[in-house]
Amino acid sequence: MICPVCSHDNIAGTDECAECLASLAQDALPSPKTTAEHSIMTDSVLALGLPEPECVPLDTSAAEAVDRMRARRFGYVLVTDEDGRLVGIFTERDVLYKIVGEVTDLASLPVARYMTRNPTSIPASATIAYALHLQSVHGFRHIPVVDAAGRPLGVLSFRRIGEYIERIA
Repeated sequence: MICPVCSHDNIAGTDECAECLASLAQDALPSPKTTAEHSIMTDSVLALGLPEPECVPLDTSAAEAVDRMRARRFGYVLVTDEDGRLVGIFTERDVLYKIVGEVTDLASLPVARYMTRNPTSIPASATIAYALHLQSVHGFRHIPVVDAAGRPLGVLSFRRIGEYIERIA
């Protein structure tokens, strides 16, 4: 059974989704009251019009990663392996909590040392409701959206969702 919240393919007869723990009982699903609610529950995250993600290879210096974040005015860079697959995310929180006051020479240290390894990511088929659920439960500000091979397609931010809701409401 396909989960209506995250699109995970579950074993038939399962009561809750193995991926997001949403109830799979049809009577447990809320009925959307507005067009906006329906869109949030059914539209994939691609409906948000995600910008091209900012990606850097594992051996990028922390200084260059910070420079790229500033240049694009993004609060993150995604870190990819030699095949372009997502292996980490480096965020402004990593800069604040792991670098500021601790490290003076960012140019000599790889971003891989400070990134969050194997970050939670979602497939392009995931619904906006599922992304909001992840952000709410885990406190994520940025969620990478990846293809079937694990290559980044975009990054979902709470701001992007807020702009979308404002547009459709």
